[in-house]
Amino acid sequence: MDNTVTILGARGSMGLGGADCLRYGGATTCVLVRISGRAVLLDAGTGFMNPPRDLLDIPVLPLILTHAHIDHLLGLPLSPYVMRRGARLDIYAAARHGLGAEAQVRRFLSPPLWPVGPDQFPADIRFHDLPPELYLYTDGRAAKMSRDRDERAAQASRDRDERAAQASRDADERAAQASRDADGRAAKMSRDADERPAQMSRDSDERPAQAPRDDGVIRVASMDGAHPGGVSLLRLESGGKSVVFFTDCTLTDALRPAALDFARDCSLLLCDGQYSDDEWPARTTFGHNSWRDAAQFARDCRAKQTRIVHHDPFHSDAVLDAASDEIGVPFAREGETILL
Repeated sequence: MDNTVTILGARGSMGLGGADCLRYGGATTCVLVRISGRAVLLDAGTGFMNPPRDLLDIPVLPLILTHAHIDHLLGLPLSPYVMRRGARLDIYAAARHGLGAEAQVRRFLSPPLWPVGPDQFPADIRFHDLPPELYLYTDGRAAKMSRDRDERAAQASRDRDERAAQASRDADERAAQASRDADGRAAKMSRDADERPAQMSRDSDERPAQAPRDDGVIRVASMDGAHPGGVSLLRLESGGKSVVFFTDCTLTDALRPAALDFARDCSLLLCDGQYSDDEWPARTTFGHNSWRDAAQFARDCRAKQTRIVHHDPFHSDAVLDAASDEIGVPFAREGETILL
């Protein structure tokens, strides 16, 4: 079903099972977004071990990792999707600790932590660094088109920096020449004449490239959040619908203004709210939120729908039921499908 979000896993830190987690589930973070005719997976916790059956028929599946902590990655080597010959899994992740997407995943999928590496699965697993803005099209070539555009943008930025440095050197030389030149007025006119075309060139270079207007394109924007080791906050947009994924991020006072702008008016906000008010003071450095702060953030950013995610493994169904009643916001349930 298009324009839906399915919660494959909403548990944080560690998966669990048993009678106390039947309603909200025990699988760790994994979210399936279906928008504009395309499926996109967010994180690969143990929820990825039990995907919808029709997902196995998708030939190219993008997987965007918010970060590579083990609870967000553990389902990858056990998913039936990677056991399909002919399937292609495109994994995107921002660089962390000097490691790109591939190096991060290989840290886990290699001895002594895991016996099987990414190259040994039947599926074709490909790795890509996550840019601040990514466009996903309805065919597999779109990701490469986006990466080419991102590389051109990066090269343009490097070219601008070099031109600026050269302009600075030229300006210094002109200033030195001017001090030797008896005609100060002529030197100033020369500098002004040089600066005008340089400024015009810089202004032209700094105009942003126009984004694709195809309604079948999914725009994935990312920004850095506050979490030990780093985390990518995600916003997926297409066809007038938007999903914002704020897992594993403390909404600090410094981050909050930018985060509000990033999430504003989204169709669905999935926001980390792992702790109660009583638990929060001892866990402020863990990289998560209290569920009360998450609920307030949802109201402040005017999210049309909200689900609290990354449930603490020590919180039973009864605890989460009571928390939802307390804040007036539902907690995500494993297996739940939300219509955007």
